[in-house]
Amino acid sequence: MRDDGRLALTVGAAAILAGLVLVVVAAMLVDAAPALLMAGTALVLGGLSLAAAVVRRRRIGDARLRGDLAQALRAVDDNTLPLPDFAGDDDPGHDARLLGLARALAERARAASGRGDHRLAALVAALPVPVLGLSPTGLVTLANPMALDLLGADAVAAGTSVYAALARESLDPLLAAAVSRTVASGPVHHVDGRMIGLRAASVGGGWVLVAEPDRLRSAIVATLPAAPMPMALALHDLPPDLPPAADATPLDQLPCLSLDLETTGLNVAADRMLSLGAVRLVGGRLFVAAALDMLVDPGVAIPASATRIHGIDAAMIAGAPPPAVALERLRHLAAGTVLIGHNIGFDLAILKAEAGRLGGAARPWPDGDHAALDTLALYARLEPDQAMLDLEHIAERLGIAVSGRHTALGDALLAGRVFAALVPRLAERGVITLGDARDFAAGAVAVITAQRRAGW
Repeated sequence: MRDDGRLALTVGAAAILAGLVLVVVAAMLVDAAPALLMAGTALVLGGLSLAAAVVRRRRIGDARLRGDLAQALRAVDDNTLPLPDFAGDDDPGHDARLLGLARALAERARAASGRGDHRLAALVAALPVPVLGLSPTGLVTLANPMALDLLGADAVAAGTSVYAALARESLDPLLAAAVSRTVASGPVHHVDGRMIGLRAASVGGGWVLVAEPDRLRSAIVATLPAAPMPMALALHDLPPDLPPAADATPLDQLPCLSLDLETTGLNVAADRMLSLGAVRLVGGRLFVAAALDMLVDPGVAIPASATRIHGIDAAMIAGAPPPAVALERLRHLAAGTVLIGHNIGFDLAILKAEAGRLGGAARPWPDGDHAALDTLALYARLEPDQAMLDLEHIAERLGIAVSGRHTALGDALLAGRVFAALVPRLAERGVITLGDARDFAAGAVAVITAQRRAGW
């Protein structure tokens, strides 16, 4: 047990002992009995309270450590799930050296599980031609050194959009031709004006692009890096076909859709949707290849106060589809899933209001039968002593890198990663199924009360 925990228990025991002594003395000295009895009773109660607080903190700390270990075990096989920090400084009874060894073991296990990818990276890096991998949504999944040199290292880093380097209007026809013919070749415009000859091959869940030999610059010589080439091959993966979610569905097999909106304000009855971001999950794994990221034009003015938060202005949404199109695309992606989000009730209320404006012919969606889980309520139940419950602070506490805040897709991805980190922690608390999670989240009374006061 840590020194502060021992000290607190020692002080508590001493207080109880002193209180008992005073109570005994009070029983012997009749004249001073009332004062001594009150003092003795106060010391006993204070000591018991201090000891109970230490025990409660210890139990919370033990549950947190079990959650960290469960998250680390899942993260060994899933590189999209972050390793926990194993931060025991807030918890009594945790040996810092033990926490350090647990993290080191998790890091080594993850490194060992990724050796196959590292070997593949070394082989692709050694190829004497530029090679680029793309996910179904156009995200770069790998770029060897020659591709980085040809197209720009910042423009085609793993996980970025290929359209930051190559013009959509010339690349998309080539990719479409590759889907129908397996392999296709043709010129593609770089955003800097250059024309680059590329060959595209359709692979399961994406494409591989190779620069045509006659388009290569002789100045590009294979000076290969010593370090493994960064890759993001998981971006090719699509979610499996699963039965629709039900209360009995285990959380680690649960089909989910993490969702976030950017809006004109926080009044769910009057404010409008400006941007929609969503990404599919199954249990604790994100499938970024199955994502939705779109601007929406609701046909109303955007307050300057809203633009200062998310950066969306009238020029950005000019020509964007209306809410009806966004709702239909979201309805299709969300079929059979549980909706996930941070303060998800706000987003659902906005969506319901948008659907209501479409008139009687529109199907109400989301309806009352579409299950949803709020990462805020789940975390509040898991960590009742934590005061900072905003998405960014929760993510940082779980060891999740924060980026893309106050963009719809960025926040949807972040909420999805938070949920993925919570799944093994919930299991450690006996929360195994969707029904368990809904009941567990319903116990976050303070959070739910505040949300209802806000109108959702």
